[in-house]
Amino acid sequence: MSKVGGKAFDFKLFLKVLGYAKPYQRLFTFSMILTVLLGALGTARPILIRQVIDDAILGYDAPMLLKLTFMLVGLLVIESIGQFGFMYAANWLGQSIIKDIRVELYDKLQTFRLQFYDKTPIGQLVTRVVSDIETISQIFSQGILVIFGDLFRILVMLGAMFFFFHPILVLVSLSIIPVLFIATRWFQRGIKGAFQRVRNEVSNLNTFVQEHLGGMSIVQAFGREEQEFDKFKTINDRHRNANVESIFYYALFFPIIEVLSAISIGLAVWYGGMNAAVGGSVTVGELTAMIIFIGMLFRPLRQLADRFNTLQMGMVASERVLNLLDSNHEVEPNGDIRLGKLEGDIVFDQVYFHYKENEPILKEVSFSVAPGETVAIVGATGAGKSTIISVLMGFYPYTKGSVQIDGNELTSLDLHTLRQQMALVLQDVFLFSDTVRSNIVLGNQHITDIEIMQAANDIGIEEFIDGLPQGLDYNVQERGGVLSAGQRQLLAFLRAYITDPQVLILDEATSSIDSHTEELIQRALIALTQDRTSVIIAHRLSTIQHADKIVVLDKGVVVETGGHQALLKSKGAYYRLYEKQFAAEV
Repeated sequence: MSKVGGKAFDFKLFLKVLGYAKPYQRLFTFSMILTVLLGALGTARPILIRQVIDDAILGYDAPMLLKLTFMLVGLLVIESIGQFGFMYAANWLGQSIIKDIRVELYDKLQTFRLQFYDKTPIGQLVTRVVSDIETISQIFSQGILVIFGDLFRILVMLGAMFFFFHPILVLVSLSIIPVLFIATRWFQRGIKGAFQRVRNEVSNLNTFVQEHLGGMSIVQAFGREEQEFDKFKTINDRHRNANVESIFYYALFFPIIEVLSAISIGLAVWYGGMNAAVGGSVTVGELTAMIIFIGMLFRPLRQLADRFNTLQMGMVASERVLNLLDSNHEVEPNGDIRLGKLEGDIVFDQVYFHYKENEPILKEVSFSVAPGETVAIVGATGAGKSTIISVLMGFYPYTKGSVQIDGNELTSLDLHTLRQQMALVLQDVFLFSDTVRSNIVLGNQHITDIEIMQAANDIGIEEFIDGLPQGLDYNVQERGGVLSAGQRQLLAFLRAYITDPQVLILDEATSSIDSHTEELIQRALIALTQDRTSVIIAHRLSTIQHADKIVVLDKGVVVETGGHQALLKSKGAYYRLYEKQFAAEV
């Protein structure tokens, strides 16, 4: 480890980031070669200017002046082309690398278990995927390549100055460098802390805006606009203050560098003038070239502090992103068995589950679902109904017991191929900001419009689809905000039905349906559950009377199992639920 910007520089992490440049090795090498050539070309210009003044102008040699002028112009043209090539290649390299990292990160995020998303703010993840990865690109476009080029240019210039010019003149002119080094170290330490605070506040701001814009209906419904606005202003103020702190260091550092540069030029003029006045060896051309060299030398010296901090910020962002990429403990557990056609034989045997240690949500849950059977799970709020669905879908691992599908332990099955034969309809239907068609097929380009409308007809909602503005081309906006809760659930039913799943899971999918659409839902339910295994969690008990079996939960324990009529006759927990709901509806 070495120090960059006052913090240990992680070479292992740096090499890992550099590994992403391997597919672009030629481009990386080309950029490095350009930095070397640009360093050499930049150094040649002051030397030519010295020759122009001393040999051509003061020597009254017009042909030489013309020749050297053309050489200078050619050198500038070549240098400009080289600068363009370097900037374009370095930024192309950076953008190509972050494209690869962003794809890899998003792919990895799709494998994380839902518990990770329960405890991680979405705004924080947006910051990682978008702005943190953008910062990584600066390692290549403004970091390592530019730093290498600047350091090489500084070494070449120092060598040329001592080789071609009066050594005492060079030493006197650059005697201010120790002060520059002290100022640079102060700037590095200060700006590093400021940058880190800026990154943290950007993440906080993203998180707040993401959550509160998504929950604006709650804010407005409870009249909390002023209070939430005050919270936003506080976070925004912290963001501003962090940026202002970084601006302070820049505003102070750059004038200091300009003053030091002016002092260095002044020392060169003083010593060179005194030397020339007493008949020394310092010439006018040499003094002029020295002044140009000082300007050229201080420019990369001034920028190096900023470049190292850019590199450090890129490394901080890399650490955040690569920690996510390496975070295998958050990845969904997945088995190796890939089932062919799913039969839909489901068995829960003495299943326990808890979100927090020693706080079980499910306790000794046992029931079975035969292939083609419809099983309803009912119970009071908090009984553990939705948790059973989460366990069955493999969203959360169960603590003890056994969950088997077609005779295979759930933990041994490949979840991706399993879920391809299952369909889930939730109470809170999530629709993407896209067309009705896109929300139904979810990227499956093999499903035609004819098949969509046939499926809509099968479950009795074709008239609803036709009644939408632009039909299948209607954009439902973010989360389906332009549709009612009932309409969103009808689309969710169609989305589930068109995949022709072997196992259908409905989690409170009829609880938000108004009386106008309930008849459509009942028809859709019959079509959806026909000839397939179905697990239904129902708030409205009237929708599950046709179920082959009803499982009654109470505080995570199965207390009753049976058919609708049999459970009513037993006058147990199901009977009490039914009576309460019937009385409420009356």
